[in-house]
Amino acid sequence: AAKKSLLSKKWKINKTNKLIKLISSEKSGSNYSLSENQVSAILELKLQKLTAFGINEIETEIKKLALMIKEYEKILKSKKELFKFIVDELTKIKDKFSVKRRTRITNAVLNYNIEETIQKEAVVVTITHKGYIKRGSLSSVKIQKRGGKGKAGIKTRDEDYVVQNLTTSSHAPILFFSTQGLVYKLKAWKIPQGTASSKGKTLFNLLPLKNHQSISSIMPLPENETEWKKLYVVFATSKGKIRKNSLEDFLNIQSTGKIAMKLDDDDKIIDVKICREDQDIILSTRLGKCIRFMSKRLRIFKGRSSKGIKGIELGNEDKVISLSVLDSTDINPKLAKKLLKNGSGNKDRRSEIIAKQKYILSITENGFGKRTSFYDYRVTNRGGKGIIGIDTSSRNGNVAASFPVNEGDEVILSTDKGKMIRCEVKGIRVAGRNTQGVRIFKISGDEKVVSAIKIEENFI
Repeated sequence: AAKKSLLSKKWKINKTNKLIKLISSEKSGSNYSLSENQVSAILELKLQKLTAFGINEIETEIKKLALMIKEYEKILKSKKELFKFIVDELTKIKDKFSVKRRTRITNAVLNYNIEETIQKEAVVVTITHKGYIKRGSLSSVKIQKRGGKGKAGIKTRDEDYVVQNLTTSSHAPILFFSTQGLVYKLKAWKIPQGTASSKGKTLFNLLPLKNHQSISSIMPLPENETEWKKLYVVFATSKGKIRKNSLEDFLNIQSTGKIAMKLDDDDKIIDVKICREDQDIILSTRLGKCIRFMSKRLRIFKGRSSKGIKGIELGNEDKVISLSVLDSTDINPKLAKKLLKNGSGNKDRRSEIIAKQKYILSITENGFGKRTSFYDYRVTNRGGKGIIGIDTSSRNGNVAASFPVNEGDEVILSTDKGKMIRCEVKGIRVAGRNTQGVRIFKISGDEKVVSAIKIEENFI
């Protein structure tokens, strides 16, 4: 009833009409009716508050608000007035809240090692036949059982395929040896990172390679350069030449590279390895031959421009495809084979033989392979024709890779179609030298295994 009465009542506005005109341009006449919202607001007020209202106070408030509205409209209509208002307000804030700077800004040289910001991790470096390179985390390559089909690796195009892989630390320096006998040095983390299927970046963007020059071998170096003094570098060429130099000869390599080895026109470096004097060297060929001789029997070359000496005598159409380094042993190979086979004899001697046991893993182009005890590879003089390391039958194809492994190691195989497989060494059968081995990588008819790398147990 109260609401209805207030809505229907006509209110005299003679005294307040002037005030209303200050804030409204509409003609209100002599009477004014309250809106429903206004009535609701009045009814929500307590009676005590209503009786406290006075006409003079309301009139004063309306005048004050009207003046403020006019002032704000004036400011909003003029850009000059608006900027002046903003400046005045900011000045007031500055005067009230500003404090003097408590720090000093000075010129300084940024002094930090960017390598310290790079995560230290195990990485796989991959190079293709066309000269593309990439770096990927080792954890991205999952383990499979031998005989699997593998997974897609680097994307290949225009008959490109993977030719070299290596595992190392992201902080390790890597030496790159070219087909023309030059060497370059680059930290692993400077190689562009790629996904499992990306093709990588061209080597010409990373190294000052000349026309018709490509990288034939890559070798990671120990991160600690103090270890280099007692180490040597062994070079092997496709024509069976070999040469040994002090690793310190390659300590300082300028950005433009330096000469590593002099080569005949039809020869090239196929591999380079670090070795010690107390180790043995094995050369393996594509037709399944191999030869083992002592590192200390190789003289140390003082220069870097010589062609080296004969490491193995090659047959027709044969060439060296692998250089391996393994620890020497004073154990008689025949005795070792007998004790391992029969399980009899001196227990201490047999335990020593087992503790020093290593295997030579041989992989063929058609995805077959085997492990053979390194006691089966007798030590001879360099320059001989060698012995059979694996049967290169029509089923197996030629040898793609051969290197020493331990029971706890893993291997990664790559094909010319860009597929990769990672498997455990202990899952590969142990067999004699002149045997064919078992299937390790199930590949298609027109596919070939082109490279294999070892992941050492203490690196995993």
